[in-house]
Amino acid sequence: MSNFANSEEAKEFLVSRIASEAQLEGIPLSETERKELYLSETAWTLPNMAQINKEFEQMFDQDSYEDKIVRLIKTARNRDREANAADGKLWAEAIGILSNEDHYILVMIRRAGLSTRPRGDLAKLWSTAVILVMLLVFLILAAAHFNIDASREAMGFYLWAGAAATAVCYVLISVVLGQERTNSLVGRVVEKTIARWVRIR
Repeated sequence: MSNFANSEEAKEFLVSRIASEAQLEGIPLSETERKELYLSETAWTLPNMAQINKEFEQMFDQDSYEDKIVRLIKTARNRDREANAADGKLWAEAIGILSNEDHYILVMIRRAGLSTRPRGDLAKLWSTAVILVMLLVFLILAAAHFNIDASREAMGFYLWAGAAATAVCYVLISVVLGQERTNSLVGRVVEKTIARWVRIR
């Protein structure tokens, strides 16, 4: 279950951690600078964000400001991770929620070297790659066993047909079980398959 109900709560968490770090280090962070962290063109932001942004542009140098915020993000996140592993996970969760939308704070988070990819994306990519490789190996072995045409063109078609069938099965299972449960199921199947393949070798 998520610790944040929406992007507003996620952003509030990140801004509060940055502001707290500025206070701990004795780094000046004005109210306008703090509010600028809420900037977004399309997603949730403060009601008077246009006026805040106008004041910010008149009063502050954007490059210097971003350099300061990037440094605060790095130290705040490292401090939280060292103090409590759960707090470090809150950072990842909040960033993951915001990463599906357009937020100015994500620009500085990326500059600070923190990943803004939604959690689980890398696992999905690896799972997809492993499934495709396994499918290709299966097709090659099946072609050799049943004396099926194994030319490059034929194998390309078989691979395409297999990938399409896999995608259709994934969509159908997602409709029945839901995407989260389907992803979890696929992940477990891939993990068990890889573990069994490693034992065989």
